[in-house]
Amino acid sequence: MKTFKNSLWDYGILALIAVLFLLIFAYGTSPLFIDNFGISDSAIFLLIGKGITAGYIPYVDLFDHKGPVMFFIEALGWWISPNRFGNFLLQWLFMTANLVLIFKMGRLFLEKKWCWVPVAFFLLILAATFEGGNLTEEYSLPLLLLPLYLATKYFKLEPLGKAKHPPLYALVYGICFTLIIFIRLNNSVFIGAIVLVVMIQLLANRSFRNFFDNVLTFLSGSFFVCSLVAIYFLANHAFGDMIYGTFLFNLKYAGGMSGISTPAEFVKFSYGIAPMLFSFSMGVYYVLKKVSKEIGWLLISGSLITFFSLLLGGVFYHYFILTTPCFVLAIILLIELYVTNGKMLIQENYHVMLVGVLALLLITVGIYLNFSYQTVREIAAEQPNDSYYENAQTIKNLIPAADLDSILGYSVPAGWFLKAEITPCYKYFTMQEWWGRYDPQVLIDTNTLLENDPPKWIVLNNDPQQNQTLYAVLAMKYELVTKDTVVTLYHLKSE
Repeated sequence: MKTFKNSLWDYGILALIAVLFLLIFAYGTSPLFIDNFGISDSAIFLLIGKGITAGYIPYVDLFDHKGPVMFFIEALGWWISPNRFGNFLLQWLFMTANLVLIFKMGRLFLEKKWCWVPVAFFLLILAATFEGGNLTEEYSLPLLLLPLYLATKYFKLEPLGKAKHPPLYALVYGICFTLIIFIRLNNSVFIGAIVLVVMIQLLANRSFRNFFDNVLTFLSGSFFVCSLVAIYFLANHAFGDMIYGTFLFNLKYAGGMSGISTPAEFVKFSYGIAPMLFSFSMGVYYVLKKVSKEIGWLLISGSLITFFSLLLGGVFYHYFILTTPCFVLAIILLIELYVTNGKMLIQENYHVMLVGVLALLLITVGIYLNFSYQTVREIAAEQPNDSYYENAQTIKNLIPAADLDSILGYSVPAGWFLKAEITPCYKYFTMQEWWGRYDPQVLIDTNTLLENDPPKWIVLNNDPQQNQTLYAVLAMKYELVTKDTVVTLYHLKSE
């Protein structure tokens, strides 16, 4: 009973740490920040979640190229409490789950007093990469950490030569893997590394029956999630739209990405992957020390696959959130070696590599302390985010209530619509030219709407647009009503 109460006390502290962190860094939803909806992705997710609660269908009525599970999470938050607070509560639950899983993973190797250290390092990386929160990487984290905890527990506690990986664990891997696929495909690759190491170990130990049992339960978990998603979209006659938005558009998006194309992006990427370099080197060191080759290979393969996944994407800070699962495991393993061997580490073989591992850790900490400091300064300087939202209500008040369902935004931030409490009338409601860069059909469909079924009102971003058809339609069919520092409002001329 005492142990149970102590655990509850620890989890309560972790929950408090989670909410304090989010209040400061999750400015896209935090109650401390009123006029900010985070970076554009966060605002898009919030708007689509809000739309789902009002009966809108993702990809059909409101488009984005993330997976439907992400939008269902947003809708759940909006259903719990509108205007971001429900989403903040969900973030708190997810963040608490992250911290609890890291703490429990630490307890597999360490005394309780040491388990707070990987939690602190985890929060350090997040402080620099969170970018306002409410992003796909954040919601993917518990679904990455849970399989990592289970696999690490299995490798740590399973006697050598008696490999019987619990099929229930594989069921969890399958569910988590597929949920992340339907959040953002790239985020799921780390679970692939976990599954690969488990499979190789089972085959190496000739545990063929256990291997096939795990394959079956993994596929069962994956099929369960796929079935739920498919039923929803088939029932709403939107299955093809979901496949396009979740997978096909992203194939075009990936094909059009330039990756790391400038020296500045290379430097930024090099800084961002510092935790990955440390975790990879720690994995190699752990294998060479012959402590637990499976856990070492888990860290090596997880670091490598995450590195290549990041290398193929754009250079955005929030992508580097995905380095944290490997990073915290590497921290735990390093502490374990120190507690077990102490000063003997320097006197044994591979001490040169240990120095290199520690140097990479110090470099990582230095880089991310600097990033975190800059992030805190930017948060303090930029709130509230008046440049996007200060005149949104003023613009809305010029539109009759009966016309609020006939408003098209063009390159207008999704947060503007949230602030104005307007739901756009067309699925391509923002970032049309960005999306059109990867799939020209976006602009073709938008221009067809403007020419054949023009909305009564258009809210246009004041920045110059490349779509000349838009300007031609505005000149022919619309009249300018007003203009502020962010957008211009047009009204359809009376015939």
